[in-house]
Amino acid sequence: MTNMEPSAIEAAARYLHALQSSGRFGARLGAGLRPATPEDGWRIQRRISELRGSPVIGWKCGLPPGDRWVAAALHDAKPSGGMAAAPAGPTGTARIEPELAFDLKQSLPPRASPYTRADVNAAIGSVRLAVEVLGCRYDDAADASGPELMADSLWHQSVVLGPTIAVDSAQEPFPGPFEIALSVQGHDDTTFAASHPNGDPRLPLYWLAEFLRSQGTGLEVGQAVITGSFAGAIDLPFKRPAVLRYGNFGELALTLEQL
Repeated sequence: MTNMEPSAIEAAARYLHALQSSGRFGARLGAGLRPATPEDGWRIQRRISELRGSPVIGWKCGLPPGDRWVAAALHDAKPSGGMAAAPAGPTGTARIEPELAFDLKQSLPPRASPYTRADVNAAIGSVRLAVEVLGCRYDDAADASGPELMADSLWHQSVVLGPTIAVDSAQEPFPGPFEIALSVQGHDDTTFAASHPNGDPRLPLYWLAEFLRSQGTGLEVGQAVITGSFAGAIDLPFKRPAVLRYGNFGELALTLEQL
């Protein structure tokens, strides 16, 4: 169900696109431009993606609670060891989420019949370490609704893609228990018990394949999909080289600069 006129979708998308492009923060969408349904939040997000004019290099997703949708296109990927920009969070630091990314070796385009888990598993080419850099364009993000956050890409700023890891995609549980150790220059090391919010990080990917099929979008070969944090949101200081070690799988390095 959609409630917003195309002109309102366009105005909301252009407002948020301007904030995203400049790195600035702004007020929540005003009366008449504020989405009240997942459909309208999705329409705004998709229009922003068009305005960016850059390819969709992947997706973030999660198993949606209730009638919410949890999907956002990724446009900006940084390599491990590089510099990424992020807004300052409430504590004056950046916020990141350690994840795994599924690289697709084949497309899952729109079609009449649903995709099975076996279909999606067969489309996974490799798994790599990843970090999502978080950011929201609203000044008062804590009060924003699900559709408003959907319009602004669900707290997504960028993604850092690390090395491919050796895992057995048929393993149960997948990827098995491990720990994430965080080393930040000038700070004590921190260790987190790695646990995906849905148990199996493939579950949101299965949902995403079906969701995008229903939207006439689909997944494309070469795209990377992140599906949720293994350690919640972590505060990371700016201009301090950091390394995350994902158990015995490998490590990912990054340094963040403030927007």
